[in-house]
Amino acid sequence: MGSLRQWDPLLPRFQNRIDSRLFLRAEYLLWDVSGMDAPPLVTTSPDGTGQDIAATLGEAGTSVAFGGKTLNDGSVGGFLIGGGLWISPQQHFAIETEYFQLSELDDSYNGSSDGTVILGRPYFDITDGEETAELIAYPGLVSGDIRVRTESDLRSFLIDGRVSLCPTHDAYCQQCGPRDRTDWIIGYRNIRLRDSLSIVENRRSEVTSDPQTVASSDQFQATNQFNGLQLGIVHRMLLQRAWLETSMRVALGNTEQTLRVSGSTTIDDQGTSQTYQGGLLTQRTNSGTRSRDEFSLVPELGVRLGIRLTDRLHANIGYSVLYLPNVIRASEQIDRDLNPGLAPPGMDPLAGALRPRVQWIQSDYLAHGLHLGGEFNF
Repeated sequence: MGSLRQWDPLLPRFQNRIDSRLFLRAEYLLWDVSGMDAPPLVTTSPDGTGQDIAATLGEAGTSVAFGGKTLNDGSVGGFLIGGGLWISPQQHFAIETEYFQLSELDDSYNGSSDGTVILGRPYFDITDGEETAELIAYPGLVSGDIRVRTESDLRSFLIDGRVSLCPTHDAYCQQCGPRDRTDWIIGYRNIRLRDSLSIVENRRSEVTSDPQTVASSDQFQATNQFNGLQLGIVHRMLLQRAWLETSMRVALGNTEQTLRVSGSTTIDDQGTSQTYQGGLLTQRTNSGTRSRDEFSLVPELGVRLGIRLTDRLHANIGYSVLYLPNVIRASEQIDRDLNPGLAPPGMDPLAGALRPRVQWIQSDYLAHGLHLGGEFNF
């Protein structure tokens, strides 16, 4: 006990040094985010459709079972944590940090058929110049299953210095308490948006003279990594036991776009198995990992309304809008124009163009929604 008492005089000094200068923030997020456009990935046709037009886009009765719409969009939850420390009691300058992350959004499809239900994967055959489909299930010809899954997630990290613009002297007054204030923000911002799409299929021949089984997969992953300078201005206005804070921030920097494409096909023919590179939508012409850089300007607007529950504990509700330009999304990089001669095991010699190819299609990403949480001042 004696060893603890010797530190007692230091505790009040430490408390005085950080009193009303250290602040922490925690919030629950409910945001709405932009999805990614996807081409038709799985199609079906009614019973009795001819084999040559089964599951083919544009033919009577063909319907899209998965794809052909926006994926991974809508509302999603998340969290935000942050905090900082005013360097001086006058609160002229602070170092602060902020991190937020949204929960993963996903869409998926599972289809299986013994052949009684027609299933296929549509594409455009560049050698014949027409729509066609790879059949996964067709009566008396092939049976199989297919699984499609997409995922998207967003996170952000910020560290900055916060400099008092107004008032220039004594933002916190010991006699009158805190005052309205406006601060400049300058710092570093990192934002990562990542998408993935995977397609896995298994086909079993129903032709007794050719008992092949084929297992194939296509994988697309797009990562957008932004690094840049964060600038902004924050104004907090006092309203008796409440406060209203508005912020306008913009980040300038580089977005590194990374696209990873891979696929494989395993063919088992009467006990002899062989694996090839490439699936259906992924071939040697578009497979691999590629990166490129794009300059980006990332604006963000926010408003928060706070209620002082106590002098140190505040509850708040807010709304933010974040716009991220120049991003690539996984499903939007799919090239539906295929040369069937590239499909495993492949044709030699190959006739026709080298397709599919890398698309590098860019789009914009918008995330906006509610904040609900609290702020604690030590």
